Amino acid sequence: MNDERTTPSENTLTLLVGWTTLPSRDDAERLARTLVGEALAACAQVEGPIRSFYNWEGKANEDEEWRLTLKFTSANAVSLETRLHALHPYAVPQWLAVRADRVAPDYLAWASGVA
Repeated sequence: MNDERTTPSENTLTLLVGWTTLPSRDDAERLARTLVGEALAACAQVEGPIRSFYNWEGKANEDEEWRLTLKFTSANAVSLETRLHALHPYAVPQWLAVRADRVAPDYLAWASGVA
């Protein structure tokens, strides 16, 4: 069977999706522009506002935040994470990233700059 999607293996370039949150739309858009502009992420999407509930330094908090979703290749994962942490305004930013299990070949080619 010829499937039109790829399944990543350890030896191939894969697509990852990562999420962070920021305190304002301007912060989220600035970080998105920077990471895409530096070719560390293929795509960035800003969503919000969202409401976050969390404990910080022993106190319950809730804040309005903006979610930044990033799509990037495994080749850029370490560089993107390093840059994100350097630019992020939070002392301990949320950073979660997962491998995409299935990606359309054309999308992966575009995201990896081969398209």
